[in-house]
Amino acid sequence: MTADGARFFVSHLAGVPVFGPGGVPVGRVRDVVATFPAGRPPRLTGLVVEMRGHGPVFVPGSRVTGLESGQVTVSGAVSMRRFSPGPGETLVLDGLLDRRVRLADSGEEVTVLDVEVHRHPERGQWEADRICARRDRGGPARHRGEALTVHWSAVRGLPPGEPAPSPEQDRARPGAEGEASGQERTARALMRTGPVVVPPESTVAKALARIGEREPIPALAAQVYVCRPPGEPPTGRYLGTVPVQRLLRSAPDAPVAPLVDAELPSLDADTPLPAISCCLAAYDLVAAPVVDGGGALLGAVTVDAVLDHLLPDHWREAEYGLPDSEGTRPGAAGARPEGGPPGRPAPAAPFPAGPLGGRDEGDR
Repeated sequence: MTADGARFFVSHLAGVPVFGPGGVPVGRVRDVVATFPAGRPPRLTGLVVEMRGHGPVFVPGSRVTGLESGQVTVSGAVSMRRFSPGPGETLVLDGLLDRRVRLADSGEEVTVLDVEVHRHPERGQWEADRICARRDRGGPARHRGEALTVHWSAVRGLPPGEPAPSPEQDRARPGAEGEASGQERTARALMRTGPVVVPPESTVAKALARIGEREPIPALAAQVYVCRPPGEPPTGRYLGTVPVQRLLRSAPDAPVAPLVDAELPSLDADTPLPAISCCLAAYDLVAAPVVDGGGALLGAVTVDAVLDHLLPDHWREAEYGLPDSEGTRPGAAGARPEGGPPGRPAPAAPFPAGPLGGRDEGDR
């Protein structure tokens, strides 16, 4: 199963390890999230990943960059928000496999064994194509009865929940009732735990090399955080931030400690989203450090995570002229819907640059 493969079975993703940028372990695939648009094939929108110490979190399909060699690779922000399905969302492994449905032509009852998925050649979206099922004969045992494979449209009773919401519908994200809770919109929930950290005695050359070793996302590569050991969050005492531009202007053998920008602020873990947004805007930052009461660096909130939470739900599904996962915009080349802002090419991904309530890094 590879990112470029034409088809795969959803069950093959169960328990597969998930890795972030630079091969950092993220967790394991717990489930796959799908929606059931009226009159269209079921669409895979992201993964539920079990993270040690955090439980299940949602990873949008747009963050998935590889499905190969028995592992999943993801890029970009991964929200620490605990996942729970929203209206119109179905957990395929937990909610669809072993579900009893009926064949449309005969009304015969069958049990879903697996779902075969393919990538739509034009839309670039991963959609359910065929359903592998078992004719129910002599009881519920998984391997009894005749197996058959049918097109998704030949089955009745697939969507186990409500119809998928339209892009215009604004709903609370999973894990919350009504509006997202204050706790889910704080620095603690939004932060990444993989910033580039160097000790105060480190040189400029070593700090730049550290950025290269970690291969962080662009927002985290824009600065290094100077902290006393240990060098992984939660670190020793946070001493300050050094912008990468300052490193590039300094001598390679210069120590980083004198280069700390004392004017750059830090956030505490309970800083709310509006205050985080104001901090990033006021200081022209793409990331801000999160520091606990004891002065230890916990992580960093990046601007992409903030934007994901400020944008309306399903913003990627709205007609903004954003390119699909192949980097192609809807309609004519270079065209965009009237009134929509131009998009920029997105990297190819095994899932579409996707629909999921845009912010969720799963962001759920």
